[in-house]
Amino acid sequence: MLICLRRVTLLIACISIFGCAAPVTQTPTSAQPGVDIAKTQIPGGAVVLVLNGNAAIQSNSDWRAFREEWQTSMVTATAEAKMPFVFAKSEEPLDANAGTLVRVKVNNFRYISQTTRFMVGVLAGNATMDVDVEYLELPSKKPLGSKKFNTSTSAWEGIFSAATPKQVQAVSAQIVKDVATPVATK
Repeated sequence: MLICLRRVTLLIACISIFGCAAPVTQTPTSAQPGVDIAKTQIPGGAVVLVLNGNAAIQSNSDWRAFREEWQTSMVTATAEAKMPFVFAKSEEPLDANAGTLVRVKVNNFRYISQTTRFMVGVLAGNATMDVDVEYLELPSKKPLGSKKFNTSTSAWEGIFSAATPKQVQAVSAQIVKDVATPVATK
């Protein structure tokens, strides 16, 4: 019995060591016919992010922590890119001098904090996030393109498996990269 318990403990320890990345699936979509964010010149200036979700999403007990995670991650990502950032509660009123509105619509999420992941491990379950991101030029709000981001972790990766903060950081970094990377026009 003791040998079996040691083997189980060793197995759990091995599983918990692996897996700290936050795999993100992104799918370019079209905000309007013929517009692809991967081929669109996005203007410079400030990044204005508006995070929305339907009533059921916003009534989730973790919505506030999720919003705070987005704000923190975007502040960090834009600071690293040396870009001004505004986390707006709504689209009105927006600064006319801002460069890009990033409209994030949360379709679904399951919030797992790093602390929960560490304390509960496999029992915490999977952290997931499904968001649609639209990029719009300001002040005209002309659509520049859109993407769909899906993230999911596997609780079976153990206590070091990516939790919601790492997922939001990964998506935030990609959003800033999309806005900061000028695409050469042909």
